Amino acid sequence: MSSRRDLLQIGAALTAATVTAQEHHPSDQEIKPAKKTARFFKPAEMELLAKVVDRIIPRSDTPGAADANVHYFIDWQCHTNPKRGAQVRRDLRWIALQGFAGGGQVALLTQWSKSAGEPKRIFQSFKDLTVDGYYGTREGLQVELGWNANTFVREFKGCTHKEHA
Repeated sequence: MSSRRDLLQIGAALTAATVTAQEHHPSDQEIKPAKKTARFFKPAEMELLAKVVDRIIPRSDTPGAADANVHYFIDWQCHTNPKRGAQVRRDLRWIALQGFAGGGQVALLTQWSKSAGEPKRIFQSFKDLTVDGYYGTREGLQVELGWNANTFVREFKGCTHKEHA
């Protein structure tokens, strides 16, 4: 920026854009989800990935990870980072070979979470991707956590749980 005047003009433009964007608040009926298309994984891989994320954060009184389309978030992450995508694809193949698509999915995830080595790494990788994706969605932030980004906090006292003191 060359001057204070440029900075003020940019600030005014951003303020005007914010006010304009806030004038129309679509209702839930107006919001139509875009058709989701996988960019990296094949349909069978997406189906398995949806099952994995849905078992990590299942539907309860709030939407689950599959409801929030977390598997498409992971697909996007892999699309933008093919090296990571190749590893996730290998991990999905391993999960399929363990019989995950059949029954006992929660038992398998529990077993992998308590094991060591490769099963633990794979479980932790999918858990991290699922949590990152879920709590970046409306379902995770607003519906589950009740966070609307509209609360002013004068002071943040941190965690108040005794075990974290």
